[in-house]
Amino acid sequence: MQRLRFRLAISKAQLLRYYQGRAAALSVNTEQGLRLQLALHHFRGFVGHDGLNGYFEIELDGQNKLQRLSRLP
Repeated sequence: MQRLRFRLAISKAQLLRYYQGRAAALSVNTEQGLRLQLALHHFRGFVGHDGLNGYFEIELDGQNKLQRLSRLP
């Protein structure tokens, strides 16, 4: 298993554009220097009134498939 961490700060207005069909995925840069493309639907549970903000950890299996996504304190 591989664990990668990254920060997101996406405003409510920016998220609205994603949800209107202009993009289906987010591209993030991890602290480990990797760029990941993640489907936006994985973040639905983390969206608040002010958008999508926080420090996240993703866990990938040996085939780089998402196993877990969580927001860290």
